[in-house]
Amino acid sequence: MSSLNTRRWLSYAVLACAISLTLGVTPQEQTAPSRHIVLISLDGLPSWALDDPFLPMPTLRALAARGAIAAGMRPVNPTVTWPNHTTLITGVTPAKHGVLFNGVLKRDPGVPPRVEPWLPRDEMVRVKTLYDVVHERGMTTAQVDWVAIMAAPTVTWEFPERPAPDGVVAQEMVKAGILTQTELETFATRNIVWRDHIWTQAAAHIIREHRPNLTMYHLLNLDSTQHRYGPRTPAAMTTMAHLDAQVAEIVAAVERAGLTSRTTFFIVSDHGFKLVKRQIRLNAAFMKEGLLKATDGKIVQSDAYVVPEGGSAIVYLTSPDPSGELLARARKAIAGVEGIDAVIETATTESTACRSRARTIRWAFFSSRRRTGTRLRLRWARTS
Repeated sequence: MSSLNTRRWLSYAVLACAISLTLGVTPQEQTAPSRHIVLISLDGLPSWALDDPFLPMPTLRALAARGAIAAGMRPVNPTVTWPNHTTLITGVTPAKHGVLFNGVLKRDPGVPPRVEPWLPRDEMVRVKTLYDVVHERGMTTAQVDWVAIMAAPTVTWEFPERPAPDGVVAQEMVKAGILTQTELETFATRNIVWRDHIWTQAAAHIIREHRPNLTMYHLLNLDSTQHRYGPRTPAAMTTMAHLDAQVAEIVAAVERAGLTSRTTFFIVSDHGFKLVKRQIRLNAAFMKEGLLKATDGKIVQSDAYVVPEGGSAIVYLTSPDPSGELLARARKAIAGVEGIDAVIETATTESTACRSRARTIRWAFFSSRRRTGTRLRLRWARTS
């Protein structure tokens, strides 16, 4: 998969450095012949997948056999797609790169916070990325369904998660007969299996036609399948086998472009999945305490709200609380909720992690696996 050292845990920072060194991303000028990286993210692929000899993934096994493999990668917290991918491509944690959600949290007084994904990269990512550095060195970059990358000026070719109908690569694909204009214009409404297929075709097309030095390519189907049906299910295992076939198409595209001897593949995943027996729904506790109000099943007023983040949760006080009354009521609401074992408080004058101008108080709670089969971490934020 790469020339990485094989060891039990591989940090995202080490991975980003390894990709840079493979491309020759140094202050010296690039020398011919050019080198190429194909970074493939299989969202939700578990670390145990290659340990199962009865899971048919011949392409991934062949790449691993010819290169190197790490038994696992240590994800960041929150362990969700966008923070992990941004750490992978920057080498720093969410506390530094600023991506804490699958988008940017938008906060208005008295209503629940919301996550907005469709914002320019420069409004999300606070640090330099690998593709920024590659571009600075005069090399070319490409992204297919990568995350936190919208309108990034250092991406040369792209076919995004939601492709623009008039995009350069999108129109090349229409002319090539890969998809129709109607399919392009309704892309976001199609099922995830078909979209993964088209993203694969887009990555293969870009490699064949444009030969970028760095290609970042991300597939979502396995993540969606495991969220719906759970890990280690027949649906999840079938999707893993299908992912292998899609990786094979990218390997074939590199071969057809005549770039095999100059290309290094990095196959990564952002997180795995754990089956849980129970969920902790703290917004229900807040509603019982009167911190949330709903009409016809829709929340119309909020003084405190929980934003879940894949095994983590961040709790915001959404109304001014100069006296501390709302914070006290929120504490009371969750007191005794099954699964909360410990409380850790950290006060800061401004939350860099949550990207808020307000004074922030953060709390962390960890649930007991013995009682619930889940682990929950919460952070608190309140407006001053």
